[in-house]
Amino acid sequence: MSRTWWLGLALLPGLAGAEVALDHSLSLRAGAWSGDRALTDRSGIATGSAWGRATLRSDELGELVFDGWAMAQSASQERGGLVREAFWRYDVADYSLKVGRQIVVWGRADAVNPTDNLSPRNYRLLTPVDGEQRWGNDGISLSHDSGWGTLQGSWYPHAKQSQIPLLSLPGVTYRQEDSQRDQWALKWDMTGDSADGSVSWFDGTDPLPVLVPGGIGPSGALVRVRAQHVRVLGADFSTTQGSTVWRAEVAYSHSGSDGASDFLHKKPQFAAVAGGEWQLPGTATLGVQLTWLHVFDYADARDLAPGFEREVAMRQLATSNQTRRDQLGFTWRLADRWLNDQLSLEFSGAANHSDGSGIARVQGSYRVSDPVTLKAGMDYYYGPQYSFLGQLRDNRVLYTQVEYGF
Repeated sequence: MSRTWWLGLALLPGLAGAEVALDHSLSLRAGAWSGDRALTDRSGIATGSAWGRATLRSDELGELVFDGWAMAQSASQERGGLVREAFWRYDVADYSLKVGRQIVVWGRADAVNPTDNLSPRNYRLLTPVDGEQRWGNDGISLSHDSGWGTLQGSWYPHAKQSQIPLLSLPGVTYRQEDSQRDQWALKWDMTGDSADGSVSWFDGTDPLPVLVPGGIGPSGALVRVRAQHVRVLGADFSTTQGSTVWRAEVAYSHSGSDGASDFLHKKPQFAAVAGGEWQLPGTATLGVQLTWLHVFDYADARDLAPGFEREVAMRQLATSNQTRRDQLGFTWRLADRWLNDQLSLEFSGAANHSDGSGIARVQGSYRVSDPVTLKAGMDYYYGPQYSFLGQLRDNRVLYTQVEYGF
């Protein structure tokens, strides 16, 4: 039994004698997907899932929060269930303490957030909402509000890596190697009348693992999917001017790379995102951001001698989005709502000008009644195989989902 469950059991006797309030929600979903997000040739996947969240509040003992899902799928390995969050929160004066499994989201830019490293994702999970791919690490978080802003510190004894799609190849076995070290983070948030921002520091496990050659034997080749230590110094900023919102986010990431010839580690890099969101006539909004990524000690894996190590190094650079020394691109999001917000439609995506790769997405939602919502969408990846987004071309999908919430 995990530490999170022990925490909940320890608090139950106290809650039994206290005045408590329970807030809860449950969502039952059924969906149809044209394919999976695991780079396989599976098609025609049916899904059924239950998503729940509950908060138990007590003035004396704080609150207990639980969030999780259970899922069954017809032709995919991403089935079963997951406790996304399970933590105890206690507020006293200007301090707030959280203990347990908690999702922490950093970054003020839209969708592309180089400072967001505290919570892993399951990129193979079939859900229309990207944020639902997240789950939390077990740890302790303490924040303090003052006239100078909010200072937050977090510590986690262990950290999980994200679950990424891995191309199935004949004779190749993947072995996941999680981190055994702890991680910690600090963030200072400042909020004003029309502007806010933060400065942050992260020392822990990079959510995106690296691919490392594990050797070739009689049974085939081994690729190690290894968690990597990283330190990230970041900052973000947003301001509102009239009906326009401006956002910016930057981060410098430093790993254990030994230089240009080291393809076993992610290279140090600097990432920047900046742009605006405008209110169009009616209820429509348009957001556009420019992106820039610079890789230090860059080297092209295609220059290596042909063989197993070269192939793994090429896939590693594509997975880490480090196939070029500099990458310029942009993101966009055009959204609108109709029928008193019953119907919504969004067209969004990201394009890498440097290598010609990208993703285009269309998402629609229609609320049939208070409990019933229909959703549909499409993810379309494009570009060369030797690129972060182009390598995901086999994950192009169409989907529909009906959701009953109560």
